[in-house]
Amino acid sequence: MGTALVAVAIMLGSAVSASAAVRAATLNLYIGSDVSQAIGAPDIPGLERAAGTIYEEIVASSPKQRMNIQARLIKRQRPDVIGVQEVETVYRGPKGDPAPATEIVFDYERLLLKALRKRGIPYKPVVRVTNVDVEAPTDAGFDVRLVDHDLLLVRRAKRIKVQQTGAANFETELEVPLAGGAGGTLRVPRGYVEAGVKVRGERLHVVNTHFEAFIAAARNAQAEELLAPGGPLDSPRPVILLGDLNSDPQGTSSGDSAEAYQMMIASGFKDRGVTRNTCCWSADLIGGALSVRIDHVLVKPGARGLGARRTGAGNSPLTSAGQFPSDHTGVFSKLRFP
Repeated sequence: MGTALVAVAIMLGSAVSASAAVRAATLNLYIGSDVSQAIGAPDIPGLERAAGTIYEEIVASSPKQRMNIQARLIKRQRPDVIGVQEVETVYRGPKGDPAPATEIVFDYERLLLKALRKRGIPYKPVVRVTNVDVEAPTDAGFDVRLVDHDLLLVRRAKRIKVQQTGAANFETELEVPLAGGAGGTLRVPRGYVEAGVKVRGERLHVVNTHFEAFIAAARNAQAEELLAPGGPLDSPRPVILLGDLNSDPQGTSSGDSAEAYQMMIASGFKDRGVTRNTCCWSADLIGGALSVRIDHVLVKPGARGLGARRTGAGNSPLTSAGQFPSDHTGVFSKLRFP
């Protein structure tokens, strides 16, 4: 073979090899406020004040601007699949009305998808799960309702196909009293989504989840549910697990214990995410420090990592008020399967 033909063959081989790479990402959008302040309210007036503060802080967090920034960051990386957590819908309604509030104030999924389309990189939501759905009266004279979702986005492209999907809430969930019990008991379900995805000929099983943040025992039980025989991680295909596992590989004194992460590694998953911390900027998204690594891209069997990076870290674009796009960074990973 002549020198010129050899060069062409090498270039073609490189193109084929590069096209076989799979880009996967995990991204926590962040609701925009520390909602635990409502859980700690001692009585109904305290709950109303906390709910009012949470609503004001969500508005002040500039959700539309933040979703626009996330779309810019996604465009730079162009992942094939994105596991998204804390995809919130924020409603308001008449105070004290027993019917659920229905006036949409912010729909994070809609805002993000619109921003992505505007930038010429449309994604489709292929499966979502609804987690906690809570409504409370505020001291501003209206009810605020927050509905949390986890979502799997797949880039619209000819060689990316979704073949089947599933979603469920974990059996293990927190139950916490509101207003010292006067506001009843709040159930805090969390869940997962899964899909069979064919990416340029590579048949994969992709799972996205968001484990319990506050109680390690609940978080570990949720990890066990994912790992159970016949569960969402039990697949003959290569599996990509994306998510905010709320579990740092080293564990921390703040409750981000290592067990859930280590359970995944012990079951055969390989870490193909970043090695730097991914959480958490301050609740108002202005300043703070990233002190834990809880956002992960894990694969089984081990795909070769071709590079991973954070988005929304210290050099991130900011809103006009100087806010980061989320309290978490995104994690974008490029993978090559054997």
